[in-house]
Amino acid sequence: MPRLLPPLLCLLFCVLAGFAQASPSQALTVQEEVGHYPLATHLAYVHDSRGEWTIADMVRPDSGILFQPNQEETLAFGYVDAVYWLRLEVNSADRIRTAWVLEIAGLGRAIDEIDLYVPNDDGHWVRQRSGDSIPFSQRSVSHHAVLFAFQLPSRQPTTLYLRVKTNGTLQIPATLWSSARYLENEHHDSLLEGIFYGVLLIMIFYNGFIYLSIRDNSYIVYVCYLVCVFGFAVSIKGVGFEYLWPERIWWNNKSNLVFAELGVLFVLLFARSFLNTPKNTRLINYVIAFLILTSIACFPVVVVADHYIAASVLSVQYLLAVVSVVIAASLCLQRGFKAARYYLLAWLGVLVSILVWVLNSFNFIHSWWVGAYVFQIGTTIQVLLFSFALADRINLLRAERETALNLQLAHSRRLVSMAQMFEKFVPKQFLRRIAREGIENIQLGKAEHDEISVLFADIRGFTSLSETLTPQELLNFLNACFARLDKVIHQHNGFIDKFLGDGVMALFEHEHGYEPITRSAHDAVMAAIDMHAEVAVYNQHRARSGYAPIDIGIGINSGPVIIGTVGSSDRMDSTVLGDNVNVASRLQELTKLFGARIIISEHTRAAIAADAAFEVRELGEVTVRGRKEPVRLFEVLNADAPALRAAKRSTLSSHMEALELYRQGRFERAAALWDQCLVDVPGDSVCRYLRSQCG
Repeated sequence: MPRLLPPLLCLLFCVLAGFAQASPSQALTVQEEVGHYPLATHLAYVHDSRGEWTIADMVRPDSGILFQPNQEETLAFGYVDAVYWLRLEVNSADRIRTAWVLEIAGLGRAIDEIDLYVPNDDGHWVRQRSGDSIPFSQRSVSHHAVLFAFQLPSRQPTTLYLRVKTNGTLQIPATLWSSARYLENEHHDSLLEGIFYGVLLIMIFYNGFIYLSIRDNSYIVYVCYLVCVFGFAVSIKGVGFEYLWPERIWWNNKSNLVFAELGVLFVLLFARSFLNTPKNTRLINYVIAFLILTSIACFPVVVVADHYIAASVLSVQYLLAVVSVVIAASLCLQRGFKAARYYLLAWLGVLVSILVWVLNSFNFIHSWWVGAYVFQIGTTIQVLLFSFALADRINLLRAERETALNLQLAHSRRLVSMAQMFEKFVPKQFLRRIAREGIENIQLGKAEHDEISVLFADIRGFTSLSETLTPQELLNFLNACFARLDKVIHQHNGFIDKFLGDGVMALFEHEHGYEPITRSAHDAVMAAIDMHAEVAVYNQHRARSGYAPIDIGIGINSGPVIIGTVGSSDRMDSTVLGDNVNVASRLQELTKLFGARIIISEHTRAAIAADAAFEVRELGEVTVRGRKEPVRLFEVLNADAPALRAAKRSTLSSHMEALELYRQGRFERAAALWDQCLVDVPGDSVCRYLRSQCG
């Protein structure tokens, strides 16, 4: 490989001269507000020919290791079986210590081992691990992408080292992100990947259904090909490693090759079936048959051979398959088989994209973007175009079913579109209950009884805040805030039922294998705690932008509710009804009165009582609006700052004694105890409110 020559020459020079000096690489100055820095031109590299160097060798002044600065826009080495060390010199221009994420995207996810060494405050080096040969549980960041999280000290140069070991294509499209900016970018990438996987799954089930209906072998072969594409995609992107086989290293390294080899086989089988090559192109049919046998024979090679050999064999097979399929489709189209027109366009799109991807893997094309997205783009185009090809073929071969098929296609597409749009307004958890037979069969008044936990959250001081903002600024603020709260709620198995102006109503259902109230109550309380933590992070972002901080109050109640649809035949809505819903709303309102962050009912308290992780204290009984019986209230202390939480814990016994005296009507003694609590904890707004009720 050409890139191995400079390091070898440098090493020879060091041996002959007896000394070496590290080649300078351009240091990178970063600021958190910028948040995004491509690193290719800031990296220096050296080839570890024996694979024996350690971080101690890297930092030892007399090591004689000479780094070669990278001058390319992309740092790529082609197919190698080697170990490289990379060096990055970075300087934070921020006034405070900042959190950063180093991402290696695209084909970097296929690297076997990647170790990042970051210096800590006492001069030692902290090692972080990733790579598709490292068990997922040992990754420093549990994510299917190659990520490393660390902090940079304020206005102080820091040198980072990467040790990269792989047997395969080696591209290092590295990017340095601020933590906040990475979260924003990752959201968009996850959305795009989700759309891609969704298209594949829809087409798999859709074409499988058509096969069951008309028993055309072309469909089942195509479905098998799509399954291979899906398997290859989740393998090469690391999604399979994260969710399907996190500890199976051998399979993780081989899965992409296995799915690709099977993909070659089904490409050829599909060509024979769809184009009817035994009849339309006999000569090419012999070639395709030979390639099919070759693909089957080479399967053991792909499984047991070295990655480089297997990938090379596979690449040759794919190139031959591309040529054969394109020629076969062109000849069929020339001889009057009109269905081949869409087929040719479809396969040209996806196979050209795969060809570009293979060339990128062998370093003939230098682009991290190609490794990251070209496969998805080409495959998505292929799926869409092939839908037309199948419809065109059915028109030619099954003319008598033309009307029925067109209606079926239109209906399926309409259902997919309706489902996608409907889920933006009605949570999918509701749809599972009220539209089990499809959204077109939703019935007015359909109701179910269930035991769930209901959470109400409200932004404090929203009225005064809204007076200082323009309408557009107000909407931007609400959307930014709700997006963060929605993320936390979903992380704890809940979903937002309604947005209530400056607040939200969220529901937490039970999962199979758990007691309904116990599980849902635990999820709801954990979500409330993490929502306050997320607001604290959001306030840091607002402070950096010059905005005032915000706060939220949360009320939670657990118990039986009615879930169903209300309205009229022309306009209906999904809803949750019942006394327990009203109680949760009132508890949220009481957080303002008590000055508490989270208030839960006695039903929720009983459901989480066995969990020692939650710290709660009783607030007494309150008769809420719309209910005759008083409600016993509890405050969750976990959302408080550590110092305030510890202080409240120290006065808990005095507080409980005062509360009992208050129930007995001994108000003076209760007031004295709460006065003492306020001396110890001046910021305890709950004690201040209860003290005011003593007269």
